[in-house]
Amino acid sequence: MAIRFGAKIVPFGSVGEDDFGEIFFDYNDQMKIPLLRNWIKQLTEDSAKARFNTTGEVANQDFHLPWIRPKIPGRLYNCFGKPIETAGWKQALNDREKCHELYLQVKSEVESCLAYLKEKRESDPYRSIFSRLMYQATHGSASEIPTFEL
Repeated sequence: MAIRFGAKIVPFGSVGEDDFGEIFFDYNDQMKIPLLRNWIKQLTEDSAKARFNTTGEVANQDFHLPWIRPKIPGRLYNCFGKPIETAGWKQALNDREKCHELYLQVKSEVESCLAYLKEKRESDPYRSIFSRLMYQATHGSASEIPTFEL
């Protein structure tokens, strides 16, 4: 799609969302309860299919919502990767191998962003909400909590 319109692809990584909640009642747990299992099956039948061109297990997933217990909030880490130009790729639009090459380039850049953020998260002295609260208590509530240098 990006090649077709000559759009710039900006790889993006985000780490830390797992610090906000914990799944404690998932699909397998829900299916063990007969009343809930019947409700999920009925809801799936009544809902419009979101995946039209897929087959197999992916196409036949039941609609369900996992139950999530909040955690003490962590910190979100976001990073934009190096933009990838697609303007010169138009001739490769029908070449699956070339398109796959671009896909691998984008995938690699996203993985680099994630690896970088995970590394920085481990060394972040303000990862915990308690250290962030302590910083704001000593520096004023309007002060920005420091982050790592890019």
